[in-house]
Amino acid sequence: MTKEERAVAALKKRQEEVDAKRKVQDEERKTQQEFMKQARYGQEDPYERERRERRERREKEERERGKDAAVHDKDRSREQDAIKERYLGLKKKKKRIRRMNDRKFVFDWDAGEDTSVDYNPLYKEKHQVQLFGRGNIAGIDIRQQKTHQSKFYGDLLEKRRTAGEKDQEKVRLKKVAKKEAKQLFDDRHWKDKDLSIMVERDWRIMREDFNIMCKGGKIALPLRCWTEAEIQPEIIDVINEVGYTEPTPIQRQAIPIGLQNRDIIGVAET
Repeated sequence: MTKEERAVAALKKRQEEVDAKRKVQDEERKTQQEFMKQARYGQEDPYERERRERRERREKEERERGKDAAVHDKDRSREQDAIKERYLGLKKKKKRIRRMNDRKFVFDWDAGEDTSVDYNPLYKEKHQVQLFGRGNIAGIDIRQQKTHQSKFYGDLLEKRRTAGEKDQEKVRLKKVAKKEAKQLFDDRHWKDKDLSIMVERDWRIMREDFNIMCKGGKIALPLRCWTEAEIQPEIIDVINEVGYTEPTPIQRQAIPIGLQNRDIIGVAET
């Protein structure tokens, strides 16, 4: 015998042994179940045993009849569906299109949609609620409430102020407007300022605009344009002739440091 034939014979022999062992185990299990059944029925009253056996036979017959009836109904239903499909045509199922707001509650509400009428004048002519302090009404926009409250307080103070207090308030408002205008002028963009009035905030914004990041001590300020650089006029003329209208970000920061004869390591896209 070849090696493959011996392997096949060994597998076959092993399968036969497993089947024989399983058969012996099944017979032992059936014998044990039968023994337990006989022991249980031996203690049972003969009259009760007969009633139980009749009940079991009846339940078994009912299950078989129900199973046969279900199979018959299923076959009959399939037959009817086949006949309808043959003579009436195949029923097309409509594809359901899910809309955006399906299973979602829409909270949009317009007061004009309310058609109910209150005959009680207490509810028909409602008084506008005005809360003092920092209180707010639930269900209403907070910004709208603050606008109404500020207008309410402004009208109330305007009624209670004297002529002198009104003049004093006008002077105060002029000072506030002047201060805001000065602050707005000081906070304008660094391109709109002269070099002499540039502050630390403007230099920081300029570095952020050109994505310039520096590390070191006493770093020179970057160049805003070629004309403000401490470079020989001849070199500036050559730069203009070549066509470099504005310095690149690394030139803005590296040239002032180089003019100070300091060491620098620069990393840029160029």
